[in-house]
Amino acid sequence: MVTVTQQHDWPQIFSGETITVRCEIQGAGDTEWDYEWRTTRSITHQTHVNVWTFTASGSSSGDYMCKGRLRGDWYSSTKWSEATTVTVSHQPKPVLTVSPSWLSPGASVTLNCEVEHPSAGWRFYWYKAVPKLSGDSYSYELLPGNSSGTEQDSYMVHGQTHTAGYVCRPGRGDPVFYTQYSELKLVWSAGQFVYFFILVFPVVCL
Repeated sequence: MVTVTQQHDWPQIFSGETITVRCEIQGAGDTEWDYEWRTTRSITHQTHVNVWTFTASGSSSGDYMCKGRLRGDWYSSTKWSEATTVTVSHQPKPVLTVSPSWLSPGASVTLNCEVEHPSAGWRFYWYKAVPKLSGDSYSYELLPGNSSGTEQDSYMVHGQTHTAGYVCRPGRGDPVFYTQYSELKLVWSAGQFVYFFILVFPVVCL
């Protein structure tokens, strides 16, 4: 009996993410096998190991089947396995909320990051927006204690004293697949409104 499975039991795979499918031959033991793979789109692929790893794209959606053949013996092929279905969606964009959005200097703010299928292995990365000197854009800096992301979909910023902008993006897998960045959310601090607004949203004179 031959079966094909996905490495991760995630309900959805996203474009750009790494997919690994595995072909298991019951009773294969220590025998050396070569493997052939077939998809809904009639794409065939051969490997010398029982896994096939590739980067997902929109065309990767479909059913995947495999079969094995004793190495060096073209007449010893197994039957095709039952299919496993892979569904690939566009790269998701998370939604960031901040609370409160106005605060007194030194207060704390809570960030919450929402993404599709939140239980599907995501870790959350939190960033502060830093206006560039040119005044027409900004860069992102990871917030403290956050280099490997957090399991929780919330993050607290303590002691904010200036108006600041924040974004988040979840990631999962190894190597890490990241979603898009969320939209920028601003947390206003008394006395800093005009300065930050001009840096992030410069006035265009017609």
